Amino acid sequence: MFVNCLVLKIASRCNLNCTYCYMYNKGDNTYLLQPKFMSNEVTDNIINKALEHCVENNLNNFTFAFHGGEPLLCDESFFTGFVQKANDLFKEKSITCDFILQTNGILLTKEWCELFNSLGVRVGISLDGYKEINDKNRIDHKGRGSYDKVVSGLEIAQNELKQKPGVLSVFDISSDPQKYYQNLIDLNLRHFNLLWPHANYEQLPEAYLDTDVTNSNNTLYADWLIQIFDLWYTKKAETKISIVIFEGIINLLLNSSSGNEDFGTEDNRTLVIETNGGIEAVGALKLCGDGFTKNDANIKTHSLSDALNTDLAMVYHKGHKYLNKKCTHCPLVEVCGGGHVHTRYKKDNGFDNVSVYCKDYMKLITHIQNAVYDSLPIQYQEQWEKITYEEVLSYLDNLDMENIDNPSYSDQLLSF
Repeated sequence: MFVNCLVLKIASRCNLNCTYCYMYNKGDNTYLLQPKFMSNEVTDNIINKALEHCVENNLNNFTFAFHGGEPLLCDESFFTGFVQKANDLFKEKSITCDFILQTNGILLTKEWCELFNSLGVRVGISLDGYKEINDKNRIDHKGRGSYDKVVSGLEIAQNELKQKPGVLSVFDISSDPQKYYQNLIDLNLRHFNLLWPHANYEQLPEAYLDTDVTNSNNTLYADWLIQIFDLWYTKKAETKISIVIFEGIINLLLNSSSGNEDFGTEDNRTLVIETNGGIEAVGALKLCGDGFTKNDANIKTHSLSDALNTDLAMVYHKGHKYLNKKCTHCPLVEVCGGGHVHTRYKKDNGFDNVSVYCKDYMKLITHIQNAVYDSLPIQYQEQWEKITYEEVLSYLDNLDMENIDNPSYSDQLLSF
């Protein structure tokens, strides 16, 4: 087992206070025990341990992702020192490094962009739609909306960065899909992704708060995404907007990709490093409870392989293979992969559940499959078989789950 990306929580504080943030506002308070910034000792260990891991696993490329909190609360010397040292050491072993940074955009300036150009750091910016929707949740510590400041930073980045910034959006289904999509066009975006609202059975999606999700056939999140997809798919050649979630599903349907963190069959190959050096599974798992992601692994004392062998990291790493038995019999499993691991959590039985978004995934994937099918030339349509959401739902509802054996790894899923 190996990882090829480290998410570095280089700052444990943020200049925004987004209402849905799993770091600060969903019950995990461990950030209060973290140093505000990552030390040189921690960064030196990160670079050295990552290099050792690459050599051990014959990797020729590795990605460092600067995150927070808000990473631009660090000073410029942090990025210069880290990138230069990593490049120098990795180059000696003929290994290349990629550097990416995810920011809320408020602190972006021309000077920051010049620095990231010189260091080869790619930048992603978080923005949750048009002004009224973004400012519903992405607020500062005084409750003020962030849209105008973020867009100002985005425009600077679009003008100054050699590699145009991508935008990441936690979508809100109370928004108007037509207005939402038009906002992407108005902002002249080229690379965009939609992030499912972080949720599980203990912290339900907002639209399902009063719903028995296990027995409900609600697909409100898929219904909203399908409207965006239809707007995009019919005009993508014209607008030239890349929407990662949709392209990822299409590539999985066409067998041209093995997936990503949300969908597919690929192992998850990312670990998180906190400001104190703690090595953890992906941050979204903080949604499962206060201190849920904590373990004894630290970059100062453990290798990345050691950290991968911790219980939670293992379940995350194998997240698209360690599935509830119902998932393993689903005709969409090769595309869906059970969805993101954290969306399956329930206190009663850990991760041994279908995703809280299961039916939304089904409806979205079947809709995209059929839209792609209908757009293919007839000779290629013969290689596919259309399937509807209702057919998948009926098939799964009629499975005799009592007579299906539990997978060998079920105890690992139940142990949390």
